[in-house]
Amino acid sequence: MSKLLFAAFNEGVKLSMSGNHEAALLAFDKVLAVDPKHAPALTAKGSALVALGRGKEALGCFERAIDVDPTAADPHRDAALCQLELGEPEAASQLMQRAVQLNPEPGYREAAAVEVYTLGNALLTRGSRRPDKARFRQARHVFELALELSPAYVEAAKALADVWEHLGDTAQRDHYAQLAIRLRPVAG
Repeated sequence: MSKLLFAAFNEGVKLSMSGNHEAALLAFDKVLAVDPKHAPALTAKGSALVALGRGKEALGCFERAIDVDPTAADPHRDAALCQLELGEPEAASQLMQRAVQLNPEPGYREAAAVEVYTLGNALLTRGSRRPDKARFRQARHVFELALELSPAYVEAAKALADVWEHLGDTAQRDHYAQLAIRLRPVAG
């Protein structure tokens, strides 16, 4: 990679990390104008777009990064998070499973579960109005994926119990409430 390309990429990262995502997009676009298959710039541009609330555009960047380097775990994970935001839990689950196959480190899987769980909470707390049934259904899929990624994730089980309470299914609520109790470590 040329020094100018490297400098433009680093400038974009610096701008994005400081919260100036619009300016970061311009820097990443400079890199991509010279090298449209620059996977790190595609991924970084996608992350800046996510920060700006432009999930559909971000998903396109992550998908292109996957096409360029199908062995990189992070674009798969990031695309999965976009798919969850966009209400596509099946596609998200496939992408997330691929991400954890590509990076089998337990810490990566746990971190992905936390990211997914955080997204579920955001779905329920975003906006000024109370979440409707559709948002609770979407959050259910998100929390289920978090629990799938980390089967001992107590907070995800508790969140699922709460979601099922709001969806009116007491059997599912009780199931996840009991699971949360079983997962909680015994105080000694």
